[in-house]
This record gives sequence, C-alpha cells and structure tokens, in this order.
Amino acid sequence: MDEPKPELVFSDLEAGRGFRPLYFDLTPERVEEFMATVGDRHPCYWDENEAEAVGGLLAPPGLAAVFARLSYLQDHTMPSGGVLAKQEFEFPAPMRVGDRLTVQASVFESYVDEKGRLRVNFLIEAADGNGVVVCRVRLYAIWPK
Repeated sequence: MDEPKPELVFSDLEAGRGFRPLYFDLTPERVEEFMATVGDRHPCYWDENEAEAVGGLLAPPGLAAVFARLSYLQDHTMPSGGVLAKQEFEFPAPMRVGDRLTVQASVFESYVDEKGRLRVNFLIEAADGNGVVVCRVRLYAIWPK
C-alpha cells in the first residue's frame, strides 16, 4: 500500500518554490475521456480529416486545468476548504494529441491578504517534446491552512 501523501500547507508554499516536473501524455484515450466528460465534440480533437487544416489533432484546451492542478499536487494532497479565486490560461502554441507535456509549476506569490486570508498564486508552464511552451496557467488560490 502506498504511503499517504502529506497535505500541502501554506507554510510550504513560499514564493519561488518549484515543484518536480509532471509528465502528462495527451493520449487519444485521455482526450476522448475528457471530451466525453465535458460534452465537447469538436472535430479538430478526433477527426483526422478536419484536423488536417490545423496541422493535426488538437488536444482540448480545458485539459490544462487538469494538468495544472496535478503539477503541484503530485506529492501532496490538497487541504479541504480552499478556494480557486481565478485562473488565467495562455496557449502560445497548439497542444497536440500524442504530445508528452513536461509541466512545471512554481509559486510566484504567497502572502496573507488584508482580510487575513492565505493567498497562493502559481505559475504553471507546459512544454511539448520539442521544448515549445504550449500552455501557461496562472492559478490564484485562497489556501485553507
């Protein structure tokens, strides 16, 4: 049986902290499961003929929310009671079905706000197998403890 993961608490989230890389495969199965879950059936994700116009099958951008969270929680669990205050996504290049992404998360800001809430802001970047950044996520959270 696996050892339980420790909670990721505010005192562990100082600005500048990095996390180990997450390797996230954009497999056809993962893309299909995501599309089925969210109800998105755009042909650029599954139809080779349609996708030809954009250079190949694309991965749905919403998958970025999945790997962004996983990137800083690989070795920890999230304490209950947190609030996702805001997310910002940039896609400087296409995410393609079949890519293996290297996802790197870091804390760019960590502070106690004027109301005493614990604030943690992450920067998460995902690069394809050629090292091209395909996604950048800024995640703003109110941390529970």
